[in-house]
Amino acid sequence: MLVSCGQVKCDVVKTSCCFVLQIFAMACRYLLLVVVLVCVGAVSAVEVHRPRGVPLSKRQFYEENRPFTCLDGSGTIQFDRVNDDYCDCKDGSDEPGTAACPNGSFHCTNAGFRPAFIPSSRINDGICDCCDTTDEYNSGATCQNTCRDLGRKERESLRELAEVAKEGFKLKEQLIHEAKKGLEEKQVGMGKSKVAELQFSKKATEDKVEALRVVKEAAEQPEKEAKDRHLKAWEVSQIPVSEQQAVIQVEKDKAKMAEAFLRLDLDADGLVSAVELQSHTELDPDSDGVFTEAEAQGVLGGVETVDTGAFETVWSNIKEKYVSEPQPDVPTPEDPQTPEDTREPPPESDSEQYPDDDIPEEYEDDDQDEEEDDEEADDEDEKVPPTVRPTETAEEDEQAMPPYEADTQSLIDVAQKARDEFDEAERALRAVDDQIKGLEKEISLDFGPSFEFAYLYGQCYDLTTSESWGSWSGPEDSVYSLMKYDHGTGCWQGPNRSTTVKLTCGKETVVMSTSEPSRCEYLMEFTTPAVCQEPPSLDSHIHDHIEL
Repeated sequence: MLVSCGQVKCDVVKTSCCFVLQIFAMACRYLLLVVVLVCVGAVSAVEVHRPRGVPLSKRQFYEENRPFTCLDGSGTIQFDRVNDDYCDCKDGSDEPGTAACPNGSFHCTNAGFRPAFIPSSRINDGICDCCDTTDEYNSGATCQNTCRDLGRKERESLRELAEVAKEGFKLKEQLIHEAKKGLEEKQVGMGKSKVAELQFSKKATEDKVEALRVVKEAAEQPEKEAKDRHLKAWEVSQIPVSEQQAVIQVEKDKAKMAEAFLRLDLDADGLVSAVELQSHTELDPDSDGVFTEAEAQGVLGGVETVDTGAFETVWSNIKEKYVSEPQPDVPTPEDPQTPEDTREPPPESDSEQYPDDDIPEEYEDDDQDEEEDDEEADDEDEKVPPTVRPTETAEEDEQAMPPYEADTQSLIDVAQKARDEFDEAERALRAVDDQIKGLEKEISLDFGPSFEFAYLYGQCYDLTTSESWGSWSGPEDSVYSLMKYDHGTGCWQGPNRSTTVKLTCGKETVVMSTSEPSRCEYLMEFTTPAVCQEPPSLDSHIHDHIEL
């Protein structure tokens, strides 16, 4: 029976007291309007005759005064066989209130909360599935009707969601207004748009760069000529002295090597052996005080003897440690010819490079001084082997190119200033070009039908990835509810990483949670006012069918 209460009509089953009804209307998935009706006074009620477990929407199929036809049309039975605990219909529609049919379903009225369907197998199983306890009518289970409490909690939750949707939509309207205003400034068009301003600035900067390039090149030409003249003059002044000094130094080293070979060749056979090398303990590689024959052979390069040619390689390794000492007494062979007469002549020395008649006077004294210095150094080396060679800083200073003259330095300063100004202008041009490309990319992106997602561009919300936003990937009726980021860094022996962002209505832009449902596929729960929809007017009358 239908009973009118205010503007709402509802079915009543044996009620004689105040009752509360709730009406839910899904408004764009977010706002649910809750209508609370309070009826004061006793209400006469008449029971609606229908089999147990049948919803009001299907009661017209269950008439007592005529046979029942299975809802799938598979057969017709007498009405007294409905809910007789025996399954007659293939679809189980003849047993909505018993557990006889495995594919049947039971309707929970759940007055004060939401109606629900449960599998018929749960009827009278001792577990309360319906909040109004109607599924356990014959099991003896102790159940309590919790529908009113559940309805109250759901209404509170719906009120909170409605408030969030209301405030979120206000923020969304503000975001849309700001986004459209910003887009108008950035788009290329008439007036002083941002992109147009940058294009104008780019053209002016390009002109400036070209002008400064001409100035720079004009300043660099005399600078280069002056520096080249300075370098050439210095090289000319250095070439004779440096080359002669290099030759003299090489010859000195060769002479010292020849002298060392003579001293080490104790038996004057033209070869230096490992045994002969042992006489110079300062050449011990590990300096442990014991210079073995094996170590000496290692110094010689792994051979037992070396001649003057091979000794050049040995000398380059030992000359820092070698200390000259007097030639030890060697038994004189009966042949009257002296060893010096029979051996190979030593490599060219200073005297051979410059015969007495050809040595320049400016080097004659230097050679004598050098020989005296070498002898003194040899005497000192016999006492304490040197560990570090002195740094020839004076010679390096002599070889360093002198400072530029005042005129040349002035040209260098002018050219450097021109280079600095040119480089600064080029950096400014690159910056403007990057801004233009960034704005053009931003304008081309899909920020929603009203640009409500534009404020998210360039923002990071506690999730750093190497991925790129591919596209919106929500369902057809809610395309902007999901964002897909793909083409990320590849997983080890797996796919490229990807992230799906699920957007829900909220007053704040917050990452609520992140997870990895599948390998290298991530899910982010994200709240934002950009997806909040406009709530319906509270004055509108929304009547959803509430079954009792």
